[in-house]
Amino acid sequence: MSDAIRIFMHSFGMVFRDLGATLRATYVGVVMIVVGVVALLVILPDQFGGLMSQSADMTVTADMNLAGMFVGFFLIAIGYLTMIAAWHRYVLLAADQREGGFTPSAGIVIGYLGRSILLGLLIGILAIPVLIPVGIVGTATGSVLAGSIVAVPLFALLGWVLFRLSLILPACTIGHKMTLKESWQATAPYARTILGIVVLLVLINFGFELVTGALPLTSIIGGLISVVVSVLYALVSASILTTMYGVAVEGREI
Repeated sequence: MSDAIRIFMHSFGMVFRDLGATLRATYVGVVMIVVGVVALLVILPDQFGGLMSQSADMTVTADMNLAGMFVGFFLIAIGYLTMIAAWHRYVLLAADQREGGFTPSAGIVIGYLGRSILLGLLIGILAIPVLIPVGIVGTATGSVLAGSIVAVPLFALLGWVLFRLSLILPACTIGHKMTLKESWQATAPYARTILGIVVLLVLINFGFELVTGALPLTSIIGGLISVVVSVLYALVSASILTTMYGVAVEGREI
């Protein structure tokens, strides 16, 4: 766990040690997120907080600007991908490769999206047999809590598998065509460390949910807080993945 904590603290420090540098590296993606958020604020001011906190009971009506909603969500989604890919590049590119800046090309963003979808589908398939024992326990005991207790370690295992395969994501942002097998092999010496990192992220995410659960997230201010927290969480998560790539593939020291 000590290595996991060291990697987490190092990754956290990279994001927050110099926020100005972080924003300069990722500003294009951040601007896209901001524009998307502003568009949703203008189009759906009353539902915005619930949308951003994923707690809205949305009913699509004829007078809604569906095209505007689509544009807003599209900008936010592409903004996240651009921001994260730019952060990978900022950390991993050598000084002589930085002349073109860190903002990824459209090809890199599309490649990142494709790999993300591939990983999502793979983990989704692996999750099917995981859900079976969770459902059996929940049904047999009649307790949601019992099912949740069984689910936590099983989903932590899925997170561990996902993390071990995910080095293909930072790799594609710097032109390294890594396969899933190569990612799995590269992370093999760090399997325990990655498990510790997954546990830390689960605990942090649980803490976030406790804190945000006490906030009025269905308000506009609450929705904006949700966006800021999710952006920072995404950057820290990307930073951890970038650090693992540097350690496992490039042989860097933490």
